[in-house]
Amino acid sequence: MKELLEIAVEQLKKSGADYGDARIGLYQYQNIASRDMMATNLSTNRSEGIGIQARVNTGWGFSSTQSLSKDGVRKAAQRAVAIAKASSIAALDTPFTKESIKTVKWQVPFKIDPFTIPVKEKLDLLIAINAKIRENPEISRAVAMFNFTKEHKLFLNTDGTHADQILVRVDGMCSATAVGKSGFESRHFILTPLNIGYEHILDTQWLSEAKRIADEAVQKLNAPSCTESVSDLIILPSHTCLVIHETIGHATELDRVKGWEADMAGTSFATTDKLNNLEYGSEIFNVVADRTMKNGRSSVPVDDEGVETGQWHLIKNGVLTGYSTTRGTAHYIGETQSRGCAYADSWSSMPILRMPNVSIEPGKDGSPSLDQIVEDTKDGYIVDGMGSFSIDHQRINFQFGGDAVWKVENGKKTHIVRGFTYQSRNPLFWRSVDAICPKEEWRQEGVVNCGKGQPMQTAQLTHGSAPMRLRNLTVGKARI
Repeated sequence: MKELLEIAVEQLKKSGADYGDARIGLYQYQNIASRDMMATNLSTNRSEGIGIQARVNTGWGFSSTQSLSKDGVRKAAQRAVAIAKASSIAALDTPFTKESIKTVKWQVPFKIDPFTIPVKEKLDLLIAINAKIRENPEISRAVAMFNFTKEHKLFLNTDGTHADQILVRVDGMCSATAVGKSGFESRHFILTPLNIGYEHILDTQWLSEAKRIADEAVQKLNAPSCTESVSDLIILPSHTCLVIHETIGHATELDRVKGWEADMAGTSFATTDKLNNLEYGSEIFNVVADRTMKNGRSSVPVDDEGVETGQWHLIKNGVLTGYSTTRGTAHYIGETQSRGCAYADSWSSMPILRMPNVSIEPGKDGSPSLDQIVEDTKDGYIVDGMGSFSIDHQRINFQFGGDAVWKVENGKKTHIVRGFTYQSRNPLFWRSVDAICPKEEWRQEGVVNCGKGQPMQTAQLTHGSAPMRLRNLTVGKARI
């Protein structure tokens, strides 16, 4: 495979590329899903090929092929250069960062390759999870699912950077649906999606989680509806991950900020004139971008442009301080190095700018615990899990729901409510944060199906946080 990469890079140079790279990908995917006591899906597939991109006079070209032969690779490299030359006629004159040369061999730390586990063993566990959920007589449907991915990516560019990286990804879920005279309600358990091995499945208490969500689905079905009010919110990491993703992660992708990416909820209000002066959150609010986080869904040593990844603040003490960048965008904010945010979801996809793992830092030592925050809240709601959401085309106005929401009254968690949503505006929402739990309560959560680009690519990100409280937000309406 390395020889094929070398042939591709040699052909790029011969054909006149100012810069180019070649990326061979070998991908394995598996999805196993079940409903009640039967399997509903089993798909396992493998894909491999090479993607080659070239830069000529600021124009870009990309070509890919499944023909992993010397001749096939040469032809793909020639096509990439030909496309780059044609696109250079109308391309913007944009600088391209010069990056250090590296040689990297790395794989996700894991114990058990999920693709070595028999399908029957996985399906038996899914059926057992559903059986536990259906032990509750008020549950009408139980669903469970596992997803596994293994990616082997080999990269070489004309600078001389070579990377050999293996990613193993695991995620899963189960859900319980209760049906009654008042309609139906569902409750979910979402396994934290990580870059890790099958041990993540084995280390999870699936049956106890299944019983819990079944009980809570029934509680939701019989719960009173949420009333309209201005109340405090206590949001848990399982909920906050999606809010981080939509209101901070996408809003600080520099291509959206510059207006080049306007699909799928549009551009961003956080324009470059606001860098280092926009009050994005309260003074205790700090957000870190990190592609080196252990087991992070977006973590790799080298991105798909050959850039060494790292960690940096997007928001520091409440102020916007950074963006996600690539080699072709960093100069727009006066930076000479890329932040390593180029990512392609397949060997057949051209790398595009994708957010890294984006997390809210925990509160300082001595910050209040979740129990203490609840005790200190007179009128509020605890929001767990992800529900419906919407956000406008500049990521300002938004609405979120939760999977399970409890009322807090006079310092006590009382009962579940139905039909809960809240509405706010970015960044007023994050300015209302007045308490964040300490590092002992910080945990990773994630998003596994982030779509961006045309043709659309899918990325997977980790978004960590600790429980936190936000003051005086509008709840109870089903619209912005």
